[in-house]
Amino acid sequence: MILSLLHTCKTLFSLAFLPFYTTSTGSVASKEITIDVPHVIPPLKQWTSSPAYFVLNATSRVLLDQNSAAQLQATAEAFAEDVQQLLDQELAVCVGTSQDSRAGDIVLTLDASVATSNKEAYVMEVNERVVIRAGSEHGVFYGTRTLLQLLKQNTSLPGGIACDWPDYPERSLMVDMGRKYFSLPWLESHIRELAYLKYNYFHFHVSDNKGFRLQSEQHPEIVSPQHYTKADIQALITLAQRYHVTIVPEIDMPGHMDTILAAHPELQLNNAQGERCSGDIDLAQEASYRLMQDILEEFLPLFPGPYWHIGADEYLMYTGYEPYPQLAAFARQHYGAQASARDTYLGFVNWANAIVRAHGKVTRVWNDGLHSADAIPLDNNMIYEHWTASSDSLTPQEIVNQGMPIMNGNGSGDLLYYVLTSKGRRTWKATAQEIYEQFDPHVFSGGGELEPRHPFNLGSKLHVWCDYPEVESEQEVASGIMGPLRALALKNWGASTDKDDYASFVALIEQVGHAPGYALAQPVDATTVLDMSIDEQLQ
Repeated sequence: MILSLLHTCKTLFSLAFLPFYTTSTGSVASKEITIDVPHVIPPLKQWTSSPAYFVLNATSRVLLDQNSAAQLQATAEAFAEDVQQLLDQELAVCVGTSQDSRAGDIVLTLDASVATSNKEAYVMEVNERVVIRAGSEHGVFYGTRTLLQLLKQNTSLPGGIACDWPDYPERSLMVDMGRKYFSLPWLESHIRELAYLKYNYFHFHVSDNKGFRLQSEQHPEIVSPQHYTKADIQALITLAQRYHVTIVPEIDMPGHMDTILAAHPELQLNNAQGERCSGDIDLAQEASYRLMQDILEEFLPLFPGPYWHIGADEYLMYTGYEPYPQLAAFARQHYGAQASARDTYLGFVNWANAIVRAHGKVTRVWNDGLHSADAIPLDNNMIYEHWTASSDSLTPQEIVNQGMPIMNGNGSGDLLYYVLTSKGRRTWKATAQEIYEQFDPHVFSGGGELEPRHPFNLGSKLHVWCDYPEVESEQEVASGIMGPLRALALKNWGASTDKDDYASFVALIEQVGHAPGYALAQPVDATTVLDMSIDEQLQ
């Protein structure tokens, strides 16, 4: 069993998404009615009703168990601040024992028995007071997110016990900030939004063919006019840590380096006719490695999280290796007479991985191109981000068979790619309805499958790619991903869905709304966006 306390929860929770909580007669519940089921995004795994009820009142407090106070202080303060923004009500944060609690209090406590198998599991007991227990700070924090969603719908809550946990350890959003600059308020709002929906990773794709968005002292010549200072990044990291969101940075190499190489054209890969690849760096030049190492060494310490994404995708995607004999010559020189040009690319991946690991981090890479060549065995201590399937790429099963974790990006399958694309192009436009009705975290792009909840399947990620950054404003992007983010939250947490329930899910999105502190104007209401077809969205 995931939780040692599951015997306290009967499997009464229905995945039919009904307004907030409903009674056996279907009427909107008041505090006097006790047969109620609360509804949140993502849905609770288990709920057992009780005849009690909770009312947030003028004297309500956040009470920290005295044995957990130090670990939970930040979570309590974040929750109190969110209630202030949500309901314009101040909650004092106090320390005491369970005997000190009174009606209307929210009690937070650590309880090791709750997280026997899942560090993010929590139990929430609702009666005259709300008690959230978990084996880790993460679990307690997610309990407060559930409570926030319930309080947004009604400050009188039905009594009962919730037992809740995610099926997958990583729930993620990626934003292409390299091609399109997103303002700090946009990023801050989405950190809050991710936490509200129990996501825990935010992938910053900070460089690409149209921009390099980080302030650099080592190489200021590569920095785009619109960029984030190191102080900006540190402030975002601080906010993310408070909301239990890990920021994963990506500086894409050795392809998609147009902005970097515009300042270093001598390092652009060129063929025998002198034709240059604007975004692909020449891996046959030692100076290329010095530049890339400078960049990695400068920014790896800036991000305290456990991961660094090197990209490594789509190198020589349109031309192949044959027009560049210098890559084959480099491979033979460094890896032996049997080596091929592809070994030069794989050698780069291993080289970059060694730098990342020297900084105590784990390397993440896009999966295309990462298959063996003739001489270089690819390191097997990285995380594969699986977005596409090709005839020569490893299948998801082959990846996990080597003991490597995998994330489901489902890009070429269209389901998890929200792409700012040219007018009228239908492909790669993630929608809430398609994710809700068609996506499963254990089914990958190209049809590869793993067993459900495979221990090496980390979870799934929604991607915002800004191929044509001017076609949508950042507010329109926010509106466009509102539904897909919520639909994917269900799937990553472990909810099953039915096509007949989609309309009710849309209604629930409206009721749950945005996270407290979300500060972006919405030019189109959520229901309208969710009900639009792909063709209508692109007109």
